[in-house]
Amino acid sequence: MIEPNISAMTEQEQMTYIRSKLSDKWWRMNNLYMIENEQGKLVRFRLRPAQELLFRTMWYLNIILKARQLGFSTAIDIYLLDEALFNNNIKCGIIAQDLTAAGEIYRTKIEVPFDNLPSWLKAQFKVVTRRGGANGGHILFRHGSSIQVATSFRSGTVQRLHVSEHGKICAKYPEKAKEVRTGTLNAIHPGAIAFIESTAEGVGGDFHAMSMKSLELARASGELSQLDWKFHFFAWWQDPKYRADVPASGVVMSKTQAEYFAAVEKAMDCTITDEQRQWYVLKEANQGAEMKQEFPSTPLEAFLTSGRRVFDPIVTMEAEGDCMAPLIVYDMDPVTGRREKARKPEQLDERGQRSLENMLLVWELPDPDEDYAVGADVAEGLEHGDRSSFDVVAKSDGRQVAHWFGHLDPGLFAQLLAHVGKWYGTAEHGPAFIGPERNNHGHAVLLALRDHYPVRRIYAQEYIDRDRDDETPRLGWLTTRQSKPIVVDGLKDLMRAGQSGIRWIGTIHEATTYVYDKSGSMNAQTGCYDDQLMSYMIAQEMRARMPARIVKSETTRKPKHWMAN
Repeated sequence: MIEPNISAMTEQEQMTYIRSKLSDKWWRMNNLYMIENEQGKLVRFRLRPAQELLFRTMWYLNIILKARQLGFSTAIDIYLLDEALFNNNIKCGIIAQDLTAAGEIYRTKIEVPFDNLPSWLKAQFKVVTRRGGANGGHILFRHGSSIQVATSFRSGTVQRLHVSEHGKICAKYPEKAKEVRTGTLNAIHPGAIAFIESTAEGVGGDFHAMSMKSLELARASGELSQLDWKFHFFAWWQDPKYRADVPASGVVMSKTQAEYFAAVEKAMDCTITDEQRQWYVLKEANQGAEMKQEFPSTPLEAFLTSGRRVFDPIVTMEAEGDCMAPLIVYDMDPVTGRREKARKPEQLDERGQRSLENMLLVWELPDPDEDYAVGADVAEGLEHGDRSSFDVVAKSDGRQVAHWFGHLDPGLFAQLLAHVGKWYGTAEHGPAFIGPERNNHGHAVLLALRDHYPVRRIYAQEYIDRDRDDETPRLGWLTTRQSKPIVVDGLKDLMRAGQSGIRWIGTIHEATTYVYDKSGSMNAQTGCYDDQLMSYMIAQEMRARMPARIVKSETTRKPKHWMAN
């Protein structure tokens, strides 16, 4: 429906028409507010497609990873202003990255829309106090609602919150980010509506961690509670303005760029038109290395790593397209092995987010006609940020069928491994073939595992002892500077062949942040983890090294008794 031109109406006609529409929030959002455009000219605010999609799909708590210049900050601030104007006793807060930004947001996104309301309508919103300046501002209305722009909120609660460019806050002002996490976010109660939005500013920090946790929850297809953060990602290719005319000869792009677009389409299940490709090629020529961060195509691509990536970005993105939600999420007791379906994992991380840690993610239930290998990476200690992790992969093609990551002491982790290994075993050949890493706390896991699992189904490294000149088996996989390239190269080969088998987005995420450091060693970038990646690579190595299943032919099988025929 085409809206009439309000500015062409008489004042009385305008009043009558607007009053008839004021009960419709989305009409108000699209027709009531004036803002300054890039040239400083007053224009009527209209929701862009990406902004409209956000509000259509929003949850109570929303974390938004975005490309540049999609206008989310303006749209969210207009939303909060509208909430303060048309609701009683609602406290709205906007947190800016610094004092300069706070002043600019207050002036352009609060004062300008409010002061340019029709005079008769503005007069209905009686102001009790109003303070504004270069460092932010505050308006309190007689009906009890308020809106404030500042760099932090140290006390009290807010019912509507917007944290603007949180990635920049985390990168530039880590103490302020901590204050937001421990203060403002902890004051959010069920039923409140909050938005955290930003372009990415590298890996590590609260925004990166919160984004990945909410992405994992989204990919696990779990129900959200009112205190869960819903993940939203808005790529450059979702905005209609990012297009360019295509020459008559076709899109001018390199082979690598063509492969990149194909990988994006697979990872995001989208179609990128020639006009979009042409725009991207031209923009990338100017942006260079910053293109992926400022105009990301996928969520994982947005967070740039420092250092050379171990795994090729394009093949990693293609593998991302094969990820899928687990069939079942189990809460598995490590002592008894009892499994219960976990609809809503209740474990909270250090940021207060619900986590899938200590849950068994299952894509396929055990198949008696399939053999399975298990790889396990053991955390260095409960007080450390690292987690223990294990993966179950199918012998036939290496596909990921189950995954677990979390924190357990070595003895309980060993029992959990034993229960899962036996579950994915067969009556004829025994439990799955397990290869726990034996570095650090891995020794304790292996000692405990021997009491709960057949030693013949635990990987044993054989080597020649030079002093005694005899063979000495050592249980478990030892990750060293010499052995790590073996498992890494194995996964590289699978990924290049399009056969990584990875189904869990957390495994792919760690592959994207696995880098060469200055000494040439391969490790997770600072602020990131590699436990889920390591357990998966070890599982694939166990798959290659596990004993082959012996299948008896019809001629060698023991003949049945004649009475059984």
